[in-house]
Amino acid sequence: MLSPDSPSHVITPQPLTAEDFAPYGEVMSLAATPRLPIDFYSGKNAVHGPVVLDSDTPPEFLVFRVGQRGDNLRYLERHVEMTQTMIPIGGQPYVAVVAPPDVPLEDGFPALDQVKAFVVPGDVSINLFRGTWHEPPFPSVDGQLFLITSHERLTLGLQQRLDENGELDQYDVEKRNPFYRTGQRVRVRLP
Repeated sequence: MLSPDSPSHVITPQPLTAEDFAPYGEVMSLAATPRLPIDFYSGKNAVHGPVVLDSDTPPEFLVFRVGQRGDNLRYLERHVEMTQTMIPIGGQPYVAVVAPPDVPLEDGFPALDQVKAFVVPGDVSINLFRGTWHEPPFPSVDGQLFLITSHERLTLGLQQRLDENGELDQYDVEKRNPFYRTGQRVRVRLP
């Protein structure tokens, strides 16, 4: 059972750069490349892209509100039937926790030294590769809004209850509980 005295592994978020985030997905920002030479309104706007949304079935969009939940990593999840894009609404920064799609698993959980955290500015979105392990965003304000991509099976999977170990493996949702798998509390040093 998870307690304050449980052994801990602490992840310190690093600033987001396209290069550092490359093993997990793409960074969508006007500061990042590639930038397209599309002339909107006499060059007063800039365009980043294209970033490809890849899905085995028609994509869906979900708007969700994320409450602050402390610094514990509750689980890591992944989806293999699509890339997943997280778009902040409102301009507040957030923390993204990720592990590569091909990360070695230890007792069915990504190796802890491969789990990374990034501080994502509020005007930047990320597009996760298929299979990238991730936790829903850690918001900087309670009730922070996000738009995320999904598809019918993923949306259905996200509605399922976790099992007695705090895990799920249904539809296109594979969630793994770090404490159950590693015996350690995994914490994120939030800014």
